[in-house]
Amino acid sequence: MTPYSWSLVDPLYNDYGAMTTLDLTHHVTAFLAPLLGEEGRLIVGFSGGLDSSVLLHALAQNEALKTRLVALHVHHGLSPNADAWEAHCYAASDNLGVAFLCARVAVTSDGNGIEQAARNARYQAFQQHAKSDDLVLLAHHSDDQIETFFQRLVRGSGLTGLAAMTPVRPLFDDSDVLLVRPLLGLSRKQLEMYAQAQQLTWVEDESNSDTRYERNWWRNELLPQIWQRFAGREGSLKRSLEQLQNDQALLHELLAPEIHACLARCAWPGTNESICSIAALNDKPQHYRPYILRGWLARCGVPMPSAAMLDRIQQEVIEAAEDRHPQVVLGDVCIRRYQEHLYVTQQLDHVTPCVLDLCSDTQLLWAGSTIAVTNIGQEGLAPGRYDLIPAYSCAGQTLRPAGRPQKTLKHVWQENSIPPWLRDRWPLLLQDGKLCAVVGLCADQSAVVAHGVTAKWLS
Repeated sequence: MTPYSWSLVDPLYNDYGAMTTLDLTHHVTAFLAPLLGEEGRLIVGFSGGLDSSVLLHALAQNEALKTRLVALHVHHGLSPNADAWEAHCYAASDNLGVAFLCARVAVTSDGNGIEQAARNARYQAFQQHAKSDDLVLLAHHSDDQIETFFQRLVRGSGLTGLAAMTPVRPLFDDSDVLLVRPLLGLSRKQLEMYAQAQQLTWVEDESNSDTRYERNWWRNELLPQIWQRFAGREGSLKRSLEQLQNDQALLHELLAPEIHACLARCAWPGTNESICSIAALNDKPQHYRPYILRGWLARCGVPMPSAAMLDRIQQEVIEAAEDRHPQVVLGDVCIRRYQEHLYVTQQLDHVTPCVLDLCSDTQLLWAGSTIAVTNIGQEGLAPGRYDLIPAYSCAGQTLRPAGRPQKTLKHVWQENSIPPWLRDRWPLLLQDGKLCAVVGLCADQSAVVAHGVTAKWLS
């Protein structure tokens, strides 16, 4: 998707006194106008704090937009006040006449800190609840933008990181849902003035004053000293950020065909459909490769990896010996290699053997993906009751497809190029202890009839 370019230094933003409802509602409406389709909701990430309270209130003053608003509160469960915050958000939304949703998430640190893990959980919640015509609206402002810039600067970020937050972008690289930040040119002070003028109430996260968290340290300790020493320089920094974002947009545009040339598609269960060819990657100049890997991972919805993580993928996965099946864990996904391609896979859920009735169309969850049974009215599996088990429980069994030699499961895996990480969990169908079918791949001739059903394990 083409990056969006939006000016952060907008003269409408910078000289407000106490902003009126009309001022802010008019600006937010004008900002959204080029992005609005005839349908689709405006999903506001509503924490109940000052920033999101101002955004939701300003939007709710526009009657044409109000019917499309949804306040989505993400309940992280990290604070003892989390339930009270949810109750506040529900009451505030109800008072404005705005639809309310609460998404409860589990936050698990992946080694990059609890702040990043909570952010990842929020974005997954946005993805889960948003549809292609929707816009996800976040209330980040210019103070957030500056804090993000300095955080990334001292972490050694490149152009993509230093460009900080863009006003409009896809929620994930391969997503049809847009993430929009209509307040990005406003300061927190301006939002405070608006909230006070409108007599809004909001919640205060007790962790915001804890300077053990990096962002809080920048916000409460160092940045006030910087602005005291360099008074009036915020506008200059905003212009620098705008230039960095323009440079990043151009780089994104120029790299898009290079990334696309390295990608292919697959349809394995529990595996992202976008895969990366190692041969095509290695054909690119060395300095292209980190950008291509990041571009591919972004298309898979994987948060931007660090340079150290890219080095691990190169050394531990791409350069691993040919007889190995290497992987690197990145958050809740794995980066794997198979048949000279890189894959992004989910952790497979545990499976429980059960009885599956193949008499009619049905669907069944299996290891996090779906087994779909369809009555095809032509040659297929005989209808009836089968034991459904994972392949690791069926060592030593064989089957004979019609007109073919006897096959072991190892032969089936090799013939169908099944990745090693899927083989143990692959669903099998048995009757009276005899292997009748490897779901979606092959069936024993004794289990095939002229008018049968088909079973597939879907991606």
